Amino acid sequence: MNFIKRSRNVLLLFLLCCLCLPAAVAAEPFKVAILPFEILAEKDYAFLQRGIVQMFTSRLSSPGKVTVLDPEATARALATAGDASGERQARQVGETLQADYTIHGSLTVLGESVSIDAAMLDLSGTRAPMTFFKQTRGMGEVIPEINRMASEINSEVFGVAARPATPAVAPAPTVGGTPAPPVSDMHRHPERLLEEARRMDPIRRPSGSRDDLDARPHPLNPAFAAAAGSQPGADAGFWKSQTYNHLINAVAVGDLDSDGLLETVVAAPDKLFIYRFAEGRQQTVAEIPAGRYVRNISVDVADINGNGMPEIFVTAFSVGLNAVASYVLEFDGQTFRTVVDKSRYYYSVVRHPTFGRILLGQLQLSDASTPFDAPIHQMVWNGQAYVPERQLLAGRLANLLGLAYGDILNDGGESFVAFDPKDRLRVITANGRVQHTSSDVYGGTPLYFAMPPRGPGDSPASFYLPTRVRTTDLDGDGRYEVLVAHNRDSAGRLLVEQRFFGKGTVEALTWDGLGLAPVWRTRQLSGRVQDFLVADFNNDGILNLLLVVIAKEGAIIFADAQSALVAFELNVTPTD
Repeated sequence: MNFIKRSRNVLLLFLLCCLCLPAAVAAEPFKVAILPFEILAEKDYAFLQRGIVQMFTSRLSSPGKVTVLDPEATARALATAGDASGERQARQVGETLQADYTIHGSLTVLGESVSIDAAMLDLSGTRAPMTFFKQTRGMGEVIPEINRMASEINSEVFGVAARPATPAVAPAPTVGGTPAPPVSDMHRHPERLLEEARRMDPIRRPSGSRDDLDARPHPLNPAFAAAAGSQPGADAGFWKSQTYNHLINAVAVGDLDSDGLLETVVAAPDKLFIYRFAEGRQQTVAEIPAGRYVRNISVDVADINGNGMPEIFVTAFSVGLNAVASYVLEFDGQTFRTVVDKSRYYYSVVRHPTFGRILLGQLQLSDASTPFDAPIHQMVWNGQAYVPERQLLAGRLANLLGLAYGDILNDGGESFVAFDPKDRLRVITANGRVQHTSSDVYGGTPLYFAMPPRGPGDSPASFYLPTRVRTTDLDGDGRYEVLVAHNRDSAGRLLVEQRFFGKGTVEALTWDGLGLAPVWRTRQLSGRVQDFLVADFNNDGILNLLLVVIAKEGAIIFADAQSALVAFELNVTPTD
């Protein structure tokens, strides 16, 4: 009898183990290898091979459910696949990597038509190969369609719910339970729609006016005001550096020596200062003269040549401010050596939501061309120089120093926000159409490019440069904010040849379907904001909004000035 009872217990235990085993197996995430897509086009779209892999990696990865294998490991396995192609190649790569699934395919460009074909292979043989297809009109729709394709794969193959798409047009606001008129009513006059939106929604106005912010501090920082004309009761939440007795034109942050600590690059007109802020102290790492006949205008940091050591990209002008003379530096283990010198490109590093940090360039076409004339390209390193890989924006739409690139419209696609020559913000679609121009002016700086005289006996004309624009999603709601400086000119910018900025803020705007609507702004600062960025510049694990504030311009534009760095701690966690 005891034997029978023991046998029954053993049998029950065995059955329980059998029931638990599939659950344990199912808990393991699926491993997916993504092969580079074949690009079939007359032009060179090699950048799309990298981009498609990065987009699928970003969209398919799901903690605990789906793991996308390292693209470098996939490339190594691909190199051993010999002459295999198509499904046979995908199977061979997948077996080498011990993947559960592989994805391969092609992108075909015929005129304005772009088709995306993808095939998913189940290495276990349980499912037949699955195919997915999308077609677009123009390259600007490729990213949204790949996002949709990835969502379909997640849903159909892995049972992962599709990520909700952010609507291009914000839901209609309500006041007292009464819905506002739908903003998508295309038969109504746009100005009337805007005016009704202002009346219905006093907190967020699509016009971009700054008078619509309320009186509450923003949760990102107690010194961020959401109210016009009101300030927080205390100065909590910000830090100020010593006062520097020189002008600061730009600031950038990066791990220049790859030691795990971030350095801050401060660009004065005639010198680069490299600081390391850590444990409440400022350490001077290096001071690099710009050269006798060069003036630094802007600076950015990123590892574009892929050697693991970030480069310093300095947009510079000749001493007469009438020619671009940019240069690039890189730390070689002992000193900062010159990689590129006397380049006629404006440089800017932007953070793309899919591709990460990329380098943009804009060529000075001729001595008589304005800073807005040339098209804007994505730049790559060819082993000797940074060269244009693809055109992103046609000429005469923007100057690179005042442009941001990414999902500005929050629709999953690519778009731009940039200053026009009159310091108004433009939202520009990927095909170059101006979607929106702000009614308010932003930015504001006395820095200028000296244009040739208009006629005999005339002086050179001052073509004022734009200030920085950046995009980020600080509050994590899936909608990108546009960060922009707003400096108050005591003359109302009515004087053509002179500008006087006494107060400034940094403001966050977001696209709400009709325009750029305000979200928050910093407290008002005494002096103008020349540059800003979001980074953990002081290496304490907390993101900061770091500003360059010019307290005193000086007797002349590049001398006898007073500047400072001001940082606001942000209630968010660094991700990069």
